Formats: sequence, structure tokens, C-alpha cells
Amino acid sequence: MVEVAERQVRAAAKSGSGETTYSQRARYFDAGAFFKADLSPIPAAGFVAERDKAFDPGTGTKLILVDQGKAMNIDFPATTPLVLAAYARIQAGDVLTYNPCASTIFGFVIKGHGELIQDKDRICWSAGDIFCLPGGVPISFLSGEEDSILWLVSNEPQFTFERCVPPEIGSSLVKATHFPADEIAGELGKLAGREYGEGGSAVILSSENLERRRGLSPTLTLSMNQLRAGATQPPHRHNSVAVSLIVNGPKCFSMVDGVKMDWSPWSTVVTPPGSVHSHHSEDENGAHWLIVQDGGLYNHCRTMGFSPA
Repeated sequence: MVEVAERQVRAAAKSGSGETTYSQRARYFDAGAFFKADLSPIPAAGFVAERDKAFDPGTGTKLILVDQGKAMNIDFPATTPLVLAAYARIQAGDVLTYNPCASTIFGFVIKGHGELIQDKDRICWSAGDIFCLPGGVPISFLSGEEDSILWLVSNEPQFTFERCVPPEIGSSLVKATHFPADEIAGELGKLAGREYGEGGSAVILSSENLERRRGLSPTLTLSMNQLRAGATQPPHRHNSVAVSLIVNGPKCFSMVDGVKMDWSPWSTVVTPPGSVHSHHSEDENGAHWLIVQDGGLYNHCRTMGFSPA
């Protein structure tokens, strides 16, 4: 191949055309055309059918993708351009193997208990727990004596888009990390009286390796948010997308660019980047929701752009 290219360069120089295999690949656009690139927007969406399938005992052991790639004109599974969420239903005593091409996997245990095994790491999990794992090595999820349901999120679309592979597990900045439910509840309890906006607060989950960055992954961020009964988190915007799991708050809703989005427990909700959105709790027990954002990239680039609206 190198010899062919060299012959083309010599031939082009001799003829004066300057055309080679490499120059034939070149394309040119003016600035106006560049900023008018035909990119489908990220839809604001709530996913209920996928949740219902995960809760259906007839589904068996299965991974159920939260996929709106077609709506974004993306030719691979994606919840947003860089994030893919999924529900995993695992029958009692069964095993689900999960091996996304990603550098980061977050998990929340909706129901059940069991154990995960990845390389040399083993984590026992139960309802309400959160875990973070590196990619590149298969994960085995073993359910206990009852059916289990997990919510899994990765940055697989980022790696599919770039046609790259995850770092080796030993060199990854992402390390296997476990956040037990009672510890998360304790951290949320500490925030009483320290609410932001009008009744909202959040625990940002981080790890030893990325403590200085306040994150769990170079790409993704993860937080558990809460909103007290009758409260509202005022309108705001940020450049990162938000993929949320509604943990509780059946009488709560969001306003996204002026459109009301009702919440449904255990559904997945997408808030597009740059959208003006607010969250409202009309539930007597308040609300909790887990938010994944591609905020690690924006924080690194100093372009998060969080602002009240």
C-alpha cells in the first residue's frame, strides 16, 4: 500500500495534477455550510414500554435497550449520541452476561439481589445499590432467589461512533466501585437544610481515582437527586444531556422547553442538552431520580454551561 501511494505521489508530481489517493479524500465546506450540518436533535422523551417489559415476568432473562438512535439518525443503538441506557431483567438463579464496548458502566438495582463478577472483582448487590464498572471485560450478573431488575448505563455509543476500544481493565481510570443503598440514603439525609434552588439537592457520586474531578468517569457523571414535597427546582440549562431514572415521585413532572413531561416510577427520561427545564414535586413523599450526564467531557473542556434560565 505504501509503495502504491508513493507511485501515485511521484506520478502526480510528474503530471502536475497533484491528485493522490489522499487528496481525493479531501472535502471542503464554507463556514455557513458547516454550521448548517443536518443533525437530528436529541428528542426529549420518556421511556415506559421498556420499563414495562423489564417488569413483565414473561420477559425472562434479557437486556432491554432504551434506544432512540433512529430518531437521531444514528445507525447504532443510542439513548443519546454518547449514552446508552438499558434495563436488565434476570430471572431467579439465572445469569446475564453484559459486555458493552464502553469505558464506563453504571448500574442501579431496581429490584432483587445478587452478585456481579468482572475479572477479579466481585460485588454483592441489593435493591437501591449503585455500582460503577470499567468496560472491556465481560460482566456476569447473577440473580439471587428472586427475579432481579437492573438499570444499566454506558458510554457505548461514544466508542461505537469513534470505532475505538476500551482501555485495558488495569489501566482504566474507572475502577469497580460500590455505593450501598443505606450509604446513599445517609448522604442524602446530610443535605437536609442545604437545598439548592427551592427544595432540591443532589449527591454527586465519585470515586477514589477521580475524586479531584468529582466524577466516576472521564466521560459520564452520576448523581442522586431529591426534591422535597411541594418543591420546585427552578428552570435551568446545561450543555450536557441528562438521562434519568425516576426512582420515585409519581405525582411529579418536568417542564422541558415549555412542554410538560409527567414522571412514572422506574421510567427513563431524556432531557436534551441546552433545553430549559425545571422539576416539580406534587407528591407528599417528595421525589428521587438518578441522573447520568455526559458531563465529564464538558467539565474537562470547561464548557458545562450550567445557568439559571
